[in-house]
Amino acid sequence: MKRQTPNLREVLDLVSFKKPELDGTKRRLDAALTIEDLRRIAKKRTPRAAFDYTDGSAEGEISLARARQAFQDVEFHPSILHDVSKVDTSTTIFGGPSALPFGIAPTGFTRLMQTEGEEAGAGAAGAAGIPFTLSTLGTTTIEGVKAANPTGRNWFQLYVMRKREISYGLVERAAAAGFDTLMFTVDTPVAGARLRDKRNGFSIPPQLTVSTVLDTATHPAWWFDFLTTRKLEFASLTETGGTVGELLDYAMDPTIDYADLAEIRAMWPGKLVV
Repeated sequence: MKRQTPNLREVLDLVSFKKPELDGTKRRLDAALTIEDLRRIAKKRTPRAAFDYTDGSAEGEISLARARQAFQDVEFHPSILHDVSKVDTSTTIFGGPSALPFGIAPTGFTRLMQTEGEEAGAGAAGAAGIPFTLSTLGTTTIEGVKAANPTGRNWFQLYVMRKREISYGLVERAAAAGFDTLMFTVDTPVAGARLRDKRNGFSIPPQLTVSTVLDTATHPAWWFDFLTTRKLEFASLTETGGTVGELLDYAMDPTIDYADLAEIRAMWPGKLVV
């Protein structure tokens, strides 16, 4: 192999210097290549109680682990020598279009994690052309989600409460706002024991203790958002207080049955998903 004196011009042809990204949020998100990367960012930048509320589930979280394992067990079997120059991921879900075969599921108390909450989720769903679902326990109103996603597909997840008139009012508001699908949710007639929340002393509204203050102090950006934005509360459920489980016990009715489903079906003009 014949050696030569390094030629700076040739070296510069092989490498390039990346312009630094000064926007910290964009820099972090650009570096996040997987959902797990996003989870690690959230865990680092969010107080423990808020993160565990979003990341956790009930009891020993066995069902959560099994659900994740089920997705990991899905295998793709590639088919070769087929023209894949044009790929179309769009499909029809509940009678309407979706650019991808999934949407954003309902999550309660969304603004606890990030102050934009459901407005950001609905706007992102609209931009991606997929459905967005607002939780009964959401922190943005039905009308606020509609404003954030005015032309996209908005769904509403309904828990039937002990005070039926509250649930009926939410159904009427979602219909008036043009939500096209109602998710009649029956998985929580009785609240599960969310052990992470109990251990963290997590409640709604948040109750400050020495440990929570110390934990929050290490997350100044979250604390700043919490103090300088509108009050963190359930937008559709104003009677709050206690742990998440206690709230669910108050709001959810263990007596719901097929008669309640029929009542909601008669009220709702769009698609109904149980």
